[in-house]
Amino acid sequence: MNEKNELARRNFLLATSALATVTAAPSVLASGSKHHHKGPSNEGLVKSSSHCTASGNACIAHCLILLGNGNTKMAECAKSVNLMMPMCNAVGYHAAANSKYLHDMVSICKGVCEDCEKACRKHEDEHAECKACAESCADMVAACKAYLKAA
Repeated sequence: MNEKNELARRNFLLATSALATVTAAPSVLASGSKHHHKGPSNEGLVKSSSHCTASGNACIAHCLILLGNGNTKMAECAKSVNLMMPMCNAVGYHAAANSKYLHDMVSICKGVCEDCEKACRKHEDEHAECKACAESCADMVAACKAYLKAA
């Protein structure tokens, strides 16, 4: 398989994964469900982290294409998104589980998303993927602040 086909295949898999993540989150958190447990609702963190991870997938795929074409201006953006995605994914998982580690993770995630937003904002006028990622990171930062304030 040539390099161009492999990159297209990888981008397709990333986009499919992102779509599955975004599509599944609202149904998992169905507000009309009669099945409830005691404890705080972390729905905002779960939804924001899912959205942030999905937009990060699109952004990193775009960055990799540009980096592959020699555009090294995207390196900082790619690095920050690469750090943000697993952090948001972990926070979403721990938020859904109401983990005892969530508070500490949210504190760290807030900083990671602030850094990612800052890196993506540098390219938002040129690249829609960077703009979407920056905006989802800003939403995640707001969700983290709301959680930390309420905790």
